[in-house]
Amino acid sequence: MKLAFACTAHKVQGMTMESAVVCLKRVFEPGMAYVALSRTTSLKGLYITDFDERKIYADPAITDALKNMRHASFENARPLLQFLKSVVPTVPTLTIIHHNAQGLPTHMEDMRCHHELSLADVLCITETHLSGSSVSPRFQLEQYNMATRNRHVSYTNHTDMAKVNGGGVAMYYKTVLTAESRKYLQNATDLEFVVIKVESPVTALIATVYRPPNYSHVRFLPQMQCLLDSLEMMNCQPIIVCGDFNEDLMSRGKKPIQELFQSRGYAQLITAATTEKHTLIDHLYISQPYACLQSGVLNTYHSYHNPIYCVIH
Repeated sequence: MKLAFACTAHKVQGMTMESAVVCLKRVFEPGMAYVALSRTTSLKGLYITDFDERKIYADPAITDALKNMRHASFENARPLLQFLKSVVPTVPTLTIIHHNAQGLPTHMEDMRCHHELSLADVLCITETHLSGSSVSPRFQLEQYNMATRNRHVSYTNHTDMAKVNGGGVAMYYKTVLTAESRKYLQNATDLEFVVIKVESPVTALIATVYRPPNYSHVRFLPQMQCLLDSLEMMNCQPIIVCGDFNEDLMSRGKKPIQELFQSRGYAQLITAATTEKHTLIDHLYISQPYACLQSGVLNTYHSYHNPIYCVIH
């Protein structure tokens, strides 16, 4: 004799057993038969009574959703990986990725594990949420130098902005690059930014900028213009400016930030949505568009924002 017991299909969700007798007589919900029939570790241990194939069905809404679901592909899911596999090895390139991480203290380990962020030669981060005058070793990346500028030191005249929690920018750049960081530039104040000047293997001047949603265009644009003036005086091309500008390029109406860059000859490379709400608020501007081999949007699971990237030569 062996001890036997019975459970409803709802009760056994998540259970795993070597053998079971499943009765389909009283199945009354979509997916219920699947739950009951998938509990055993092998087909040999499954015994079915009152079998009725009409009891095995899915919710019609699931079938409709599958029909309308966009087909996934390796190329779309991992565009940067695919590109780097196909690029000619003899052509020197520089891979630049920007990502609003929504807090390094929360998502540092997620970034370390991300399959494409680690391919960046220069990784630009907005919303670091760091504070204090020093950076903890836990926020360093192996084989990268780090330059960071926190929110509280970014605003000279607008002290109200400096007191708000969050914000901050950082840039990680590989130690093999011939590069130097610039956290402070003359006349560029009241702005969350960091600049990296790369001299080898490809020359480029890269700036990371974060504009908080409550920082009005009236106050932000003059500071952004001063930063562009300072970058252009450094006599290094191409100039790349990336960041979260909180200006949705997919919505109607004027785009003052984009118009500022376009008036100075910059092209904005990102054309797809960069957030879960299908807004395009993460921008990537370049002064010499012909220097870009590929650009686009990557996928991530840990942030409201998807990373954006470009590869230049």
